[in-house]
Amino acid sequence: MRVTRASAEISTGVLDLRPAIAQPGTSPTRSSGRTQALASFSDTRTGRTVVLQRDTGSGWETVARGREHRTGSTVFTLPDTTSRYRAVAVSGSGATLAVTGSVQARGFDTIFRDEFSGKRLDRTRWRDQPTLAPAYMRMCSRLSPRARTLGGGVLRMGVAYDPARADQTCTWHLNGQSGSHRYMLNTQLFTRDTFDFTYGYAAVRMKMHLDKGMHASFWMQPANWYTPGRPAKGTEIDVVEFFGRTKRDSTIASFLHWYDDANEHHKLGGKFPGANRLRKRAETWSQAYHVFSVEWTPDALVFRVDGREYWRQTEIVSQAPEYLLLSMLTSDYELEKLTPRRMRQTAKVDWVRVWGQ
Repeated sequence: MRVTRASAEISTGVLDLRPAIAQPGTSPTRSSGRTQALASFSDTRTGRTVVLQRDTGSGWETVARGREHRTGSTVFTLPDTTSRYRAVAVSGSGATLAVTGSVQARGFDTIFRDEFSGKRLDRTRWRDQPTLAPAYMRMCSRLSPRARTLGGGVLRMGVAYDPARADQTCTWHLNGQSGSHRYMLNTQLFTRDTFDFTYGYAAVRMKMHLDKGMHASFWMQPANWYTPGRPAKGTEIDVVEFFGRTKRDSTIASFLHWYDDANEHHKLGGKFPGANRLRKRAETWSQAYHVFSVEWTPDALVFRVDGREYWRQTEIVSQAPEYLLLSMLTSDYELEKLTPRRMRQTAKVDWVRVWGQ
């Protein structure tokens, strides 16, 4: 590759390895066990060409090409995990503009995987959670397998009216607000007693519902529950939540929840409007599948969409085993937005995969 500037003038970048947590698209597909890499440069130019190069022992050969995303990064899938790689940003004439450091490829061990490819839920992995928590926020709802369906490699999480209480009306009171609504069925699956882990990557490929009235989640809770005042013993980790769109607000959220010595609830996080830059400009979160993931180490929790980071938390980090949850819930405060048309919407889960650290 031709270099037209002195080496000292060529900017540098970073090539960061991770499992296959970037897989946007409009259709269901299988998860991948291959290694991906994110190339990032200090100076960015949206749309410029970035090439992935492999060390042959006698030089560097180009094995893949991509375009720099508007966030200044490019995702590559590595051809193998035995070689050394680097990424190079090039001009239209092929001149080298920036080079990442080189990294030795490696694989990531899968410790949990569900493609939802069967006709029924895999009971060796998931179970329907018997009760809602916290119950005071969802007095008008209960959990039921009747609110979800499975088929075509996709788990569709929804809500429904509760037929057992069809002739009753629920009146709720929450945070100074009140209202009434028909009783609801919600979806919530968990892996408690079948799978938990400590540290690694947890990811879901998911297409969200569209409107308000219910919210979809992929999250984690401590296998040994909470220890007040000691968040290292376990916190709730909301990898992704989506509460539906409004005219001005259509973005994903992530949270951490824990309890202090007095058993008072605390949380960090919120909605992240910046994450909207990680999908196509004309797209909503309901129009395409995206991989929502968290990288969990002893020192940090890193939240990403399709491999690109939108939140990093180092203040409160669980050091205890956590299990997985998938849910579509109707908190009482959401019910005023829920209409029969909106109730037909579902959040679609393509796959869930966890890689160990």
